[in-house]
Amino acid sequence: MQDDVAMSTAARELGLRPKMLELAVQIGEIRSEGGAKDQRRVPREELARLKESAGFPQSFEERLRVVDAGEGAELLGICTARFARLARGGCFSPVRFYVNRYRAVVWLYLARELEAFAGRRPELLTGAVPRGLRMLLSEGVDYRPRHWRGRRVGQLCRQASGRPWEVAAARSAVLTPEVLRVAVPDVGERALLQSLRPELMVVRGESSATREVAEGLCVAEAEDEILWHRLMLEAELQDARAAQHQDGEAGAVPEAAGPPVRCPAPRGAGEAHSGGGAESGSPLPLPGSGTVMGSRPGATPGAYSSGTGSGVPGNDRPEAAGCKGRAAGQDSARAADPSVLRRRAHLLNRMRGPRRGAAWWRREGELRRPAF
Repeated sequence: MQDDVAMSTAARELGLRPKMLELAVQIGEIRSEGGAKDQRRVPREELARLKESAGFPQSFEERLRVVDAGEGAELLGICTARFARLARGGCFSPVRFYVNRYRAVVWLYLARELEAFAGRRPELLTGAVPRGLRMLLSEGVDYRPRHWRGRRVGQLCRQASGRPWEVAAARSAVLTPEVLRVAVPDVGERALLQSLRPELMVVRGESSATREVAEGLCVAEAEDEILWHRLMLEAELQDARAAQHQDGEAGAVPEAAGPPVRCPAPRGAGEAHSGGGAESGSPLPLPGSGTVMGSRPGATPGAYSSGTGSGVPGNDRPEAAGCKGRAAGQDSARAADPSVLRRRAHLLNRMRGPRRGAAWWRREGELRRPAF
C-alpha cells in the first residue's frame, strides 16, 4: 500500500468535497506533499490522524466553514453595509472568491476568523466607525484583493518549503510579465520561474468574461504591493542562487514538469520572454538603491525612476508609496545581501497590520497606514 494518496482519493476517503479538501490543504489543516496543486498528495498517516480526531467530520467541517458577506454580517450581528466597510478596510481577509453570473466578485471568509475578529475588536461592530477607517474608505481603498493575493502567495510558499526555486516562482505569481522581466533580467532564471510558476486559483470551464475578472484579481496592481512582492522575490532568488551555488552542479536547478501552470496576466500583457513590454533590460534596484515611480501616465508598474520618492511606504497614499535611496544603478553588495533584504521585508511585514489581525489605526482615530 502506498504511503500517500492523490487529492481526489483523500477527499473520497474523508467524505469531503474536493473544494473543501483543497481549502483545507491551502490553510494548513491537512498536511500534503508534492509540487503544484494537481500533483500534491496526502500522506495516509494524515488521513488516519483526521479520522481519529474528536468529532470528525463535523468538527473538521466547522473549521473549514466559509461564509459570504451576508452570512458573515449575520454571524457578527451587524448589517451587510458595515461588514462590507470593515472588509474593504482590511479588518479581516478573504480566503477565496468566485465570480457569479453577473460578473460580480463574491468574497468568502473563514467563519472562525470572523468570530476571532469579533472577540478581538468588538468596538468595531457597534457605534461610529473610527475616523481613520472612514478616511481610508473615502479614498476608495479596497484591501480585499491584495490581502487575498498575499495570503494565497504565502500558502504557495509554505507548500514549496525546502525548494527555493519553487518558492521564488510562487513569489512571482502575482507579478505581470513586464514587471517580472525587469525584476529578473536573466533569461534562464525567468524561464525557470515561469515553468515552476503555480496558479493562484483554478479558472476552468468558465466564460471568457468570468475568466477575465478572475485573472485580473490574480495580478498585483498598486505600486506598494508590487514593491512588496518584488522585495520578497529578490530575497527568495538570493536563497535559490546560494543553494544552487552550494550544490555546485546544474542538476540542482529543478526541471520544468510540463507546461507552466499559472493564473494568466491581464489581456494585452506580453510574455516574460517576448521582446516588448518593459522599457529596461537591467535589474531594478530594491529599496535603498532607487525610487519608485508614482502612478502616472506612461509609467510601468513596479519600475523605478531617478526622481525622489514619497518616503517610507505607508506614509503616503497606498497607490503612490515610494522609497528614498541612492540613484538607480548604484546598488551595492550590501543591498543584495539576503539578510539585509529579509530585515527590510520584516519591517514591511510589521507595517502590514490588517492581514496579521493587528490594530492598524490608533484607538483615538488617528490613521496608521498599512504597507498595502
